[in-house]
Amino acid sequence: MLSLLFPSIPRTLTATSNPISTEDGASTFEFFSNNPTAKFAMKGRQKPGETINVPPYHWHKYQTETFLIHSGVMRATVEGADKFMHAGQSVTIEPGVYHTYHNGSETEDLILSTGLDPAERERDEAFFRNLTSYLDDCRKAHRAPQTPQLFLFLYFFDCYLALPGPKPIMKPVSQALVFFVGVVIGKWLLGMKESYPEYYKKASE
Repeated sequence: MLSLLFPSIPRTLTATSNPISTEDGASTFEFFSNNPTAKFAMKGRQKPGETINVPPYHWHKYQTETFLIHSGVMRATVEGADKFMHAGQSVTIEPGVYHTYHNGSETEDLILSTGLDPAERERDEAFFRNLTSYLDDCRKAHRAPQTPQLFLFLYFFDCYLALPGPKPIMKPVSQALVFFVGVVIGKWLLGMKESYPEYYKKASE
């Protein structure tokens, strides 16, 4: 019965594409999981203006995240403070630090690489492929993304929303919220998945 309230959307086959394109080719993501010596997990291009590819304000439980800007302007928000980053600059986000970013230019593409440490190459690529492909399929279907599905992706990636309020209280609240909505409702009750074969396949498959 609950699944009727959250109907699935048609999924586009993107698992065999590298890079993958979203927003009618305006944004792209190239992955490097097949190169074990690569310093970065992926390289992305984010279009200026309104885009589906702005991450929510969030924090990582275990991983350190590094962004290297190749061209354009990155507007990074770290612990509530905005900082504009330009080509050749980088920013490193430690576990537990609240952050997000978006294109800081109204006219120029933002091109940046993203690195994660410790790297979990397959899981990291699976997360970004599933999330970006799902958001683009929602856009094409003129449907709002479903919160249980988004939270299930986040839980799979050990990534949580940065909720307002004291961190010692709100971090456990965020983890419980993401688990309950994403895993209990999304996965157990609605049958949603952390990864879909249309969006991601292991190199060995």
